Amino acid sequence: MKKILSLICAMIISTLGIANDGVYYTSGNQLIPITETEISVQKEILSITRHDMQIQVHVYYEFFNPGADKTLLVGFEALPPGGAWDIEEEEYKKLIDHPNIHGFTAKINGQDLVYEVSHVENMENHFHNGKFDELTKQRELELGRQWEFSEGIPYLFVYHFNATFKKGLNIVEHTYTFDESSYVGTDYCFDYVLTAANRWANHQIDDFTLNLDLGNYCSFNVKESFFKGQGGWTLEGIGRQNEDQLYDNKVLRFHIQEGTVSFHKKNFKPEGELFIEQPFYINEEDFFSADDCQRAISFDFKSAYTSAIRLFYLNDENVVCDNISADMIKIMRNLPFAYRGYVFKTKMLQDYFESTAWYVANPDYVSDMKDLNEKERIWVDFWTRQQKK
Repeated sequence: MKKILSLICAMIISTLGIANDGVYYTSGNQLIPITETEISVQKEILSITRHDMQIQVHVYYEFFNPGADKTLLVGFEALPPGGAWDIEEEEYKKLIDHPNIHGFTAKINGQDLVYEVSHVENMENHFHNGKFDELTKQRELELGRQWEFSEGIPYLFVYHFNATFKKGLNIVEHTYTFDESSYVGTDYCFDYVLTAANRWANHQIDDFTLNLDLGNYCSFNVKESFFKGQGGWTLEGIGRQNEDQLYDNKVLRFHIQEGTVSFHKKNFKPEGELFIEQPFYINEEDFFSADDCQRAISFDFKSAYTSAIRLFYLNDENVVCDNISADMIKIMRNLPFAYRGYVFKTKMLQDYFESTAWYVANPDYVSDMKDLNEKERIWVDFWTRQQKK
């Protein structure tokens, strides 16, 4: 159900000051108490994994209840998908669960919890007299269709369940998968609402850990919102991390050959949300003229390899190679191998790749076309032909 937004990748993208086409499905979110509570969050381990264009979320919580056993209504709020107005009316009226959230589960102290889903319009106050203010299907359909022209969020899917917290320590685990979003200039983007954790009694997470496993050979940015600088971040494996400026925002940029990234903080009072994107900095038009092609080589590729190569197929008709030096053609041809850490014997190549933001030498890597994906192989074949010319 991939639908196109005419504005932005939901409200999160608007914080980047980017208005362009994209695809938005939903955001991750904390578990939050629908009703008032004295229960605090002592620990949270948020693990996010990317696989097959989906984001898998697993959250481990340790809650502390200082009083007697109590049953609370706990909820998970999810934004609706962009493009819901394009769904056929009868099909849309049948939607109960969010169409882009899969495998939602929650358990407390090892016991599975049964959840229900409510659709509510009021973003701030949607629970009265023990029940949710449910939207009619017709109203929900109208709001969804209007979202294309609105900067606000029309309504929420609220996943909710009753959870009995015993006195003392309680372990809650929570899992789901959602389809990754994108907007122009990115391969993918996704966000996770952290500030909702402030609604619990202690208005913080006493011990917070974020684990990110977005796959091998990937580059991604994390917006500097809930953290400042590189403190608290750890990269396990082969890769690099560095600070950068993207538009009006500071970001921490990761380039991963193999490995994972984590963030840890005690007494964590999130003041911003988690926002991650894998950007690319070039497009097909960069190869319609020799000047643009050389700009991509001298600037874009140095900033981020990312998915630029995988973005499109090259052929002799859409790429202009006039006036491109033999050295630059060699650079282009060897990009996929450099991204995997190949150590070059040619000084010119080694010097160029060491000047990029993403190169990490891996002496154990032996170049092999079989290691490349289909578009990278097409890329190498194309520039090999240019060398022969």
